[in-house]
Amino acid sequence: MLIAVAVIWGAASPVIKYTLEGIDPLPFIAYRLGISAVFSVFFFLRKLKKGKQFRQFRANFPAVLLYGFLAVPVALGILFFGLDNTTVLDLTLIGIVGPLLVTLGGTVFFKDTITKREKTGISIVLLGVIFNSLYPLFRSEELRLTGNLLLILYLLADCASILIAKKMVQKKVKSANLTNMAFIIGAATLIPLAMFFYGTGNFINIIINLPFKYHAGVWYMALISGTLAYYLYVRGQRTIEVSEAILFNYLQPVFTIPLAVFWLGENISVPFIIGAVIITTGLVIAEWKGKRYNTKSLKS
Repeated sequence: MLIAVAVIWGAASPVIKYTLEGIDPLPFIAYRLGISAVFSVFFFLRKLKKGKQFRQFRANFPAVLLYGFLAVPVALGILFFGLDNTTVLDLTLIGIVGPLLVTLGGTVFFKDTITKREKTGISIVLLGVIFNSLYPLFRSEELRLTGNLLLILYLLADCASILIAKKMVQKKVKSANLTNMAFIIGAATLIPLAMFFYGTGNFINIIINLPFKYHAGVWYMALISGTLAYYLYVRGQRTIEVSEAILFNYLQPVFTIPLAVFWLGENISVPFIIGAVIITTGLVIAEWKGKRYNTKSLKS
């Protein structure tokens, strides 16, 4: 499941960047969440018709709402705006710190073990991410710098939602329920915002007049990268530690970088290579043979 997610999400950022050529970030994400929310509403109606009681879902509803708000309108909203102002290659490098942030969170909330070696590696990765994020400052590329800073905020919100999701799954909240509620929360939050800022009629016209190739990007994000991938990701964490599940995110650049270069035409620059070397060094130190140092495992 987690390998499939790596493939889907590896292609997601190039798809987002490409689709943003034809539609602004807020209408894009509102349209995308509207699609997902329709399927999510039908999901819950079908469950209710079958007599499902959603006991654990209702018992942990405040945490479910918090997860949905952080994972979708906050994290995805920031991601779309950030990516609109920077490159997919920058996102690829900056995003590598995400799994390590989750590892740190796992030590606090789930008592996962973190070694001195892992701490050293994480520090080096953070150094590489800071270098890559702030490099546009020295080239007076304010928009790209803003985009990179937004991507860091996206990672913080996303990591928080991942930790909440793990806790909810441990409490027997079904991953499908968690995922579908998140999309409903996202649609209920961002569609009204899009209508407010763009006007209801103009927002509808933007969607109606959108070329087919950009519709395809929105639907990919809604159903494949959204509903399917989120479900697989949450469910895939059921039997392994957060720090282990998050390692599969490192597979995403294998798919992202070729698409960014050969499809979007982005250039691999010298600063990108320097940042990649620093981050890869830290990553190897943090994760190489890390399994032997794990002394605790999570109950699932």
